[in-house]
Amino acid sequence: MNRTALGTLFLLLSCYLYSCSFKKLVAGKKPEVYVWHVIHNNTDSNGLTKNRVAVLPQPDSAISNNDSLQHLVKLIDQFRPVWNKRLQFNTFIGRAKMKMEAPDDKQDFTAHFRIRKDSVIWVNVTALGGISFAKILITRDSFFMVNMLQKTATCVPLASAAKILPSKVDFSSLQNLIIGEPLRGGEITEVTELNGKWSARVEDSSYVQELLYNKSDSTLTYAQLRTHSISGPTATTNYNSYESSDSRKLSTGRELKIQNGNDVYSLEMNFVKFSFDDAMDFPFSIPKSYTIKEQ
Repeated sequence: MNRTALGTLFLLLSCYLYSCSFKKLVAGKKPEVYVWHVIHNNTDSNGLTKNRVAVLPQPDSAISNNDSLQHLVKLIDQFRPVWNKRLQFNTFIGRAKMKMEAPDDKQDFTAHFRIRKDSVIWVNVTALGGISFAKILITRDSFFMVNMLQKTATCVPLASAAKILPSKVDFSSLQNLIIGEPLRGGEITEVTELNGKWSARVEDSSYVQELLYNKSDSTLTYAQLRTHSISGPTATTNYNSYESSDSRKLSTGRELKIQNGNDVYSLEMNFVKFSFDDAMDFPFSIPKSYTIKEQ
């Protein structure tokens, strides 16, 4: 497995972007959609921070401004517990079969994940037969990678990982994607009920997320993330085959796609084993004979 393959894996696991239209997934009758656009003003002429202003769209003739606002608030309040629900764990162990396609590479491999929540992510990448090709260790401020094929090791600050990978690596986003959580936080700006699902839009200063949840069990089934820039990368993930362990559900089948300019990447993740809150260590060492790359 070459650097391109390893880089693509972490591009997909950290960037989480593709260009499909979220709206095309919702077929049938067009639902009523109420959007609460929040305008973030900066400062006035005196250097004081201005208040944020919530601006509602023009209402249909049958619905007054007040009714529109009340309906929007009601939907957001109903959806908020679903959005705020997060997987509670201290440690995570998982083994996933991977099938990756990049513009200039195709790979089938297995990724062994170990996570100590909010502090350490460890990945061992193996081929058929369990032969290890690479080990990766990520902390909140550092990125380490040992490439057994090239007999090299990379040690860089996490903020500088984009110099060796196709994209930036964000610890929290990578952790969330591995365990199947929404990639980022943000403010709920749109909520729709349709065919037993919650459809929601969540925004922060950098990204817009479009999400689909099952109303019956609050499981996430689809997510799109895109930048506010129309020329920025966009990604989608489909979450399938939820399984339970100690009353905690994990999507064991994932389909990720990303488009960044003209380049399209895809990754299938199928977890064959996972558990939570087991004792673990993070074995990682650099052989003395390896060339160390510091960028």
